[in-house]
Amino acid sequence: MRSLFFLSLAFTTQAFSAQPPNTPINIYMWEDTISPYVVEDWETSTGIPIERTHFDNDDERSLLMMKSLQLPFDVIILDNVSAQIYGRLGVFEDLRNIKNRQHNGKKWLQACGDYAVPYFWGTVGVAYRKDLVPTPPKTWSEFVVPPKELEGRIGMIDDSIESFLPVLYSLGFPPDVDDATLIEAAYPKIQAFNDKVLTYEYLLSYVRSTKNSDELAMALAYSGDQYSLNRYFIGDKWDFTIPDGEIFIWIDCLAINKRSTNPTGAKAFLEYIMDPDVAAKNAIFIKASTPNATALKQLPDWYKNDASLFPDQKRIEEGRVDSELSAKNISLRAKILNRILKYHETQY
Repeated sequence: MRSLFFLSLAFTTQAFSAQPPNTPINIYMWEDTISPYVVEDWETSTGIPIERTHFDNDDERSLLMMKSLQLPFDVIILDNVSAQIYGRLGVFEDLRNIKNRQHNGKKWLQACGDYAVPYFWGTVGVAYRKDLVPTPPKTWSEFVVPPKELEGRIGMIDDSIESFLPVLYSLGFPPDVDDATLIEAAYPKIQAFNDKVLTYEYLLSYVRSTKNSDELAMALAYSGDQYSLNRYFIGDKWDFTIPDGEIFIWIDCLAINKRSTNPTGAKAFLEYIMDPDVAAKNAIFIKASTPNATALKQLPDWYKNDASLFPDQKRIEEGRVDSELSAKNISLRAKILNRILKYHETQY
């Protein structure tokens, strides 16, 4: 069946595409979010290369898209909110007729909308060095007011939602709160926490770009990041915890650029990546939560029982899915974040 599937892909991408059969598919994505074995299988079976360009955070990707909608990418990985927004703007291909999308759970399909398909999902939590943080934070308050020895050793994320999440949750506010009064009231605590932050660079990028990675003890992170860190360092130093309370759920979606020069190949790639066998293989390597319900049935128990990837079902059902912010809310957050980052730069 696998050979027939790849034969079908090869026929589709080569017989009907106006591009030469070896025209690469350019993907704009997070680093370390696709298995090299999955890429190798695709390239070997179809003869079509995959070329990847990486971004560090959602805001960076969105800013690039706002500056130029004529991006040189065929496939773009983006959060569910951006997928819905750019879909409405006509930037992406309509993917309702992609056959393998049926394997995905209804919750994740609805989140990504008609112009994207779900790729992975997870939660926002804390990645930490087990040898440096013997007692990981159980609450967001413990994260923003850490023990003295962890001050200046905390990583954060430069993002209009995630940069505010720990402090807002510690105050009992949702991270996407749209009340300017509440956001401004949180500012003094954000300032105080800023003094304890080592970096606002996404932790996977930070550890790969600095010689002082040992200074980082714990960081705001996405579920699955701990596995990427342990692969990179070839060890088992990093772990992940989700603080008590409401969980914040992220969803990554795959979309096809309407200006793609290889839309047929891009659609074939999406069909491939959503095939249950491929989705399962990809999930096992990346160790992130797959939205592919058919693939999930064939995944091993150690994967399905991993609490960092699959929290208690009740917490998932009651969790907060990333949602769209108003323009006024985004503007206020951008001003505060810009002020915080400028001050942080003067200290480091």
